[in-house]
Amino acid sequence: MRICSVILLLFLIACSGKEAYSEFRSFPNSEWDLHEAVRFKAPIKNISQAYDIFFEIRNTNDYSYRNLWLFVDYQMPKGQVRSDTINVELADDYGKWYGTGIGLFSYTFPYELNVQYPDTGTYTYTIRQGMRNNPLTGISDIGLIVRKKTDQ
Repeated sequence: MRICSVILLLFLIACSGKEAYSEFRSFPNSEWDLHEAVRFKAPIKNISQAYDIFFEIRNTNDYSYRNLWLFVDYQMPKGQVRSDTINVELADDYGKWYGTGIGLFSYTFPYELNVQYPDTGTYTYTIRQGMRNNPLTGISDIGLIVRKKTDQ
């Protein structure tokens, strides 16, 4: 038990300086309503730093598809909005889930890499599912991770 605690502590120390923002939202009963938008508000204080932005999807074996369509609205502090449509492949051609887990699978994928935010302030990411199922069964959580770029 003591070894596990030491390993966990070392992992947390190694990762502590990279993440500028990380947050997850859970869906009750692993069901994402078609009209439910998930919002993340990432405060950016250092615009001289480049960032990598990731989404993380957690799905169960009850998810019926290989992919997941997402509609993403990205709002800057001064109000400008950009919209993206993303097709996320969650499984290979044979149905093997990407990511890690047993029963609940966690898959982290890049949204944008080497981002240079133009202004300090709060950047809002709003995400909706685009699969048209209501509710979409088998998606447990979605997260946004903003990491400081380390290879500068």
